[in-house]
Amino acid sequence: MKEFFNQLKDDFGDKEYAHDYMESHAVSRLAAQIYALRKQRGWSQEELAIQTGMAQERISKIESANFDSLTMKSLKKFSRAFDVNLHIGFESFSDGIVDVANLNREQLEVKPRVDDLASRFTENPIFTRSSGEWKVINHLRVVQNPVVQQPVKPMATWQYLGAPQERVAR
Repeated sequence: MKEFFNQLKDDFGDKEYAHDYMESHAVSRLAAQIYALRKQRGWSQEELAIQTGMAQERISKIESANFDSLTMKSLKKFSRAFDVNLHIGFESFSDGIVDVANLNREQLEVKPRVDDLASRFTENPIFTRSSGEWKVINHLRVVQNPVVQQPVKPMATWQYLGAPQERVAR
């Protein structure tokens, strides 16, 4: 993997190559995510077409990464159809390279809004700020009636590990 990072770092010395590579990755990532979200929900292309108000042929073209551009209007339609947040932003090339390396199906799947909110914001979530970022902690649980272990009692056959001449009676 280190070779991959080093190769891209070297290749990205060429500005045109770097932009072309990452623009191609962005198109492929969007196509793969739309496909992954559709499959995650168990929808056919026809069902997604109905949900978005787009033609099935357009869905097919988008999923195959065979498109020049997606408008904000189209992305908003997908966001509403999948019931997820649409997040668009800019990032450094180094973060982009890491994103390329880490891309997998699980990373592309997103829970629908209702399921996400129910699982992320449990009964009593704790909101904390660390290193300038807000985090949600759901894992803290109060333990009721913890089992207290009794100390181990030495047995007569055990040997004391202190001074070599001292031993416990057998």
